[in-house]
Amino acid sequence: MEKLVSSLRSEIRSITEEPVWDNRRNRWSRRKNHGDPPDYLRIRKQFQSLARQGNADALLELGEELLERWDGPLEESDDSEEEELRSAVADCMGIVIRSVPKSSLNRLEQLLWAIGIESTDAYGILEKKYFDFMKSDGYSRADWREVAENLESRLSAMSDEWYRSNFVYWLLHAYRLGGLEERMISLLEREGDYVGLVDALLEQGKREEARRNCILGYEKILEAQGFASRELHERLLKMAEAEGRFDLAAAYCWDDFCDEPTDESYVRLRDSAEKARCWPAVREAALRFLRIGSRPDRAARKAVKQNWPLPPTEVAHLNDKIPAGLFVFPLFRPLVRIAILEKRVDDVVELHRKLIQKPDHSKRPLIIDSGIMIDIANAVSGKYPDVALSCWRYFLDALIGHAEPAFYNHLMEPLLRNMKSLYEKTNRLGEWTALISELRVAHHLDNRLLEVLAAVE
Repeated sequence: MEKLVSSLRSEIRSITEEPVWDNRRNRWSRRKNHGDPPDYLRIRKQFQSLARQGNADALLELGEELLERWDGPLEESDDSEEEELRSAVADCMGIVIRSVPKSSLNRLEQLLWAIGIESTDAYGILEKKYFDFMKSDGYSRADWREVAENLESRLSAMSDEWYRSNFVYWLLHAYRLGGLEERMISLLEREGDYVGLVDALLEQGKREEARRNCILGYEKILEAQGFASRELHERLLKMAEAEGRFDLAAAYCWDDFCDEPTDESYVRLRDSAEKARCWPAVREAALRFLRIGSRPDRAARKAVKQNWPLPPTEVAHLNDKIPAGLFVFPLFRPLVRIAILEKRVDDVVELHRKLIQKPDHSKRPLIIDSGIMIDIANAVSGKYPDVALSCWRYFLDALIGHAEPAFYNHLMEPLLRNMKSLYEKTNRLGEWTALISELRVAHHLDNRLLEVLAAVE
């Protein structure tokens, strides 16, 4: 057995050696002499063999060394290759961690070992399911209280922010399972974790205290960092919904929409304002905001008479201190997507016309507006085929010469097939043939494009 463990340890050290610079691929690589990437399959099989033989203690030692030597994904490497390696290391560690209850460690040591190994996982490769054994009835309330006492003593001397936050997570977990919920509040207050504090207070049914700390934390984060806490904003929204204060919840959704105007935040605002029975007025204000940046809620707070149906939020006085976003109105992207969402096809076409007439439109890299052009084309192709074809052509030009090789098959071929189909439906196949000829002549050196053209012609 000692020989097998020694051999495995040597193999782990060999397979996790420092990466080398690959001159041929012009990036860091784990491949030795330009060969195959490291293969963890043998290590995993040997780990499985050790587990079947009941050698949990040896597995724990080897797992510690493997995770310690794993230095995370390489910044300049092939993403798919690194993901495979990441998954392979995780599979090996899953075998190790599931062996903890079968080791010679006592129950306290088992829990502390698992917490320690999870806390050293700086790259997040260990899946939560590996630690399911910690939820079993094999660990008593007394065990978790011992864990809590141990973590408390270690936390006091810990300065590294990442490790400290991870230990706080486990200490809170130990408090819950050890029946020490009363300690959670004071810990979160000391750590200044207002999101965790609010959640813990809500969990304990202390709603008003949670609300006070939510607003206090919002103010402190705003003062310290210069921007609002979306998480605390979300907690206040959820509290308003739970209390049936739908107008207040809609006011929080309005803030979210103005901070990040997307079709998703628009839908959420719509759903909330409909519950408050004020959607028509809010919708009008939302579209006006996208066009000119007007905010009737702030005008109302400045005593300017406004027909605004929503109340100020509990943090409105704090939000007024935040500088306005760096938006340049009108915001065409959300205006288009919302018009598509509401099936206002004529408005989509008009917005497209205004977008391509913008002074800076012709100067922008094609790829910037290509996404919205595809959305427009898909939305209007039935009623306005010429607009759809021009948008698809815009996206086609953006792809040619700029896309990764895989994009030619995954994006360009379906795009060209859509164009061909629309030319056929509108009895304009001659234009399709002319387009293919034009592309062949203009890009005769682009072999990937020529292959796609041959496939779709």
